[in-house]
Amino acid sequence: MNKFIFSFLILCSNAVYAQNDPSGIWEGKLNVGTLSLRIVFHIDKIDANNYKATMDSPDQGAKGIPCSSVILNNDSLIIESKFAGAIFKSQFVNKESLKGVFIQRGSNLPLDLKHVLKETELNRPQTPKPPFNYNVDSVEYDNADKTVHLAATLTYPKTKGPFAVAVMITGSGLQDRDETIFEHKPFAVIADYLTKNGIAILRVDDRTKGKSKGDVVHATSADYANDAMTSIQYLLTRNEINKKKIGVIGHSEGGFISPMIYTKWPQLSFIISLAGTGVSGTEILLKQQTDVLKPLVSNAAYESFYSLTKQTLQTIHDNENDSVILDKSKKIFADWKAGLKDSISIQLNVNMATPEMYANRQVKPELQAWLKYFITTEPDQFWCKVKCPVLALNGEKDIQVYAEQNTTAIAASLKKAGNKNVTVKIFPGLNHLFQHCTKCTVNEYGELEETFSIAALETMNNWLQQNVVKK
Repeated sequence: MNKFIFSFLILCSNAVYAQNDPSGIWEGKLNVGTLSLRIVFHIDKIDANNYKATMDSPDQGAKGIPCSSVILNNDSLIIESKFAGAIFKSQFVNKESLKGVFIQRGSNLPLDLKHVLKETELNRPQTPKPPFNYNVDSVEYDNADKTVHLAATLTYPKTKGPFAVAVMITGSGLQDRDETIFEHKPFAVIADYLTKNGIAILRVDDRTKGKSKGDVVHATSADYANDAMTSIQYLLTRNEINKKKIGVIGHSEGGFISPMIYTKWPQLSFIISLAGTGVSGTEILLKQQTDVLKPLVSNAAYESFYSLTKQTLQTIHDNENDSVILDKSKKIFADWKAGLKDSISIQLNVNMATPEMYANRQVKPELQAWLKYFITTEPDQFWCKVKCPVLALNGEKDIQVYAEQNTTAIAASLKKAGNKNVTVKIFPGLNHLFQHCTKCTVNEYGELEETFSIAALETMNNWLQQNVVKK
């Protein structure tokens, strides 16, 4: 799932020493788990003793984040974010480099920066560039009670309509309308390709992204399904749109949300699931959280960690009350640790861990609204009611939403619905973003120039022409 999210705000400035002037562009990489995210600071001199700055996290599409102060003291540079509860502490190695650490929520992450003339630009040859040979409308609209405001781009051909249309639904985490990640813009690429082939596309900023607004602290996938319904209601007001040919294209969590929309609005004309889920988050997270450990420890240590993780996720899945979940998870951990051999305890680095630490650091974060809903909800309850045409695509090398596991489950659910128009395809060599991969890790997403497989685009278009446009 596409769950890769950072928020930073910086603070900014005071005593300055001429020998170490931080003015200019500073760039480095922050390693967060398996991710390596570029961080860029733009620092400008205000006067002899003061600076102003902005920050970019370009791999996540975040640019121009305002800074409030930079503190320079001899050879040290401190950039703080009270809003994010984070602080960057660094020392000048020389005038062109900083060695530092980024501290946030108890984690100390090394972050070294280099003074550069220009921010590194990644080559993204598939990103569409104007002028476009189709109509591009920037639109905004509200839900019924005005608690959510959505901003979007509607693209549609310049030929005579009305046109079949797809609402695009992003994966997990708050994302912009292009689903930007590592400067890849997969939704823009898909929209460009399909619009050139006669299909209108509405792609929408998630709540709090761009001009979109709405509660995200308490929101779950069910709420984002309601946002998609708001987008459909907007499309029903457009004369360019064929009201009988409105469908959805959902990626990752968006694929999970897609059948929810059908249960709310059975007039939905089609669903394209791109690496969408067919099993609960309990099963998906169990593989995600344990597979990464498999090559690093012995089989016995892996099996032991797998058992602990499975019991914990199942406890979250089966219990509604958070206090009950936390109490049970403490007991699960205590019993598990008591049965560990010393050799396994050392491999898993749990000698000093307590049940309270496990409950607070591992389990409690999984009880926030969105993630708990994901863990506890069975997609089958929605897929088994879908009767419209469905195209379910996955990449064989997907390590976030496992292809065979999820496409098999989706197909089985659709069979329960009696749905006869179901196409499932797994593309060899493609990852979660439908890129041809070599290492096929999450971190490789940003190393690859390809944004979205041409073969996958062709499959989507051919299927839409046959099952929607020409019907």
